[in-house]
Amino acid sequence: MVCAPLAFTVASLPARSHAATVYFAHADEQYLRATQHDAGAALAPDNAGQTPLPLVVFLHGTNPNGDMHLWLGGGGHDLRPVALRLYQSKKVQPFILAGPSQTRAASRGRRLWTRFDFGAFIDDVARALDGHAVVDRDAVVFMGHSGAGCNVNGGIASDFWSQNRPLPRALIAVDPCMDADLGVALGRRPARVPLWLMWQSRMWPREPAAFRSALAARRPAERIDRIEELNPTGPNPHDAILPLALERAARALFAKREAHDGAS
Repeated sequence: MVCAPLAFTVASLPARSHAATVYFAHADEQYLRATQHDAGAALAPDNAGQTPLPLVVFLHGTNPNGDMHLWLGGGGHDLRPVALRLYQSKKVQPFILAGPSQTRAASRGRRLWTRFDFGAFIDDVARALDGHAVVDRDAVVFMGHSGAGCNVNGGIASDFWSQNRPLPRALIAVDPCMDADLGVALGRRPARVPLWLMWQSRMWPREPAAFRSALAARRPAERIDRIEELNPTGPNPHDAILPLALERAARALFAKREAHDGAS
């Protein structure tokens, strides 16, 4: 795939954020409306050098308005300030936050992210950030919100394990459909990919018992499934849970190791 010219912008970020957002082509003909381009977006810290950085591949939920770059600078929601706070906290490794946009056929979760090519997206992120940041392909986290966890043939249920690429370090599902069908689909993933599912019960009813039962029915003894109910505040807990989930996941997965006095 030939990528469009890179476009760096920090226009919607704090002046001293020390990070840049890159927009780039990724499966534009498949996922975007005819007049749109550069489906991919990636936030990376400045001055990253050649040290490979962990990557969070993020898939947004339903997008009936056809907004570009939901949660990455478009559509009224933005996860980038969360990532910036984490960079500045010095308690986590710097990481890359990247995701594609789907605007074509994006109003129903059951149709979102069909045939999503996890490995191809990682390749496109690496090309787009060439000279700015390096992707650590052994530290990629696959994260999906809402409708990104509703299509049993796409999104976070995509058969990423068949793509002959490094497997994700973790699979993070945030407030997905959480029904028996998704339980079966996520139960097909390789045992060595842990699942961390964070959900809330204040809106959008789910079927947690059916989901848990279907997931457990396919669970190898060594597989890790972590299902956690959160209690986000605000008028829209379904949206409010996402920044909370990103912060929790990054602090757990990318925590810096404390130096110990006298350690060799």
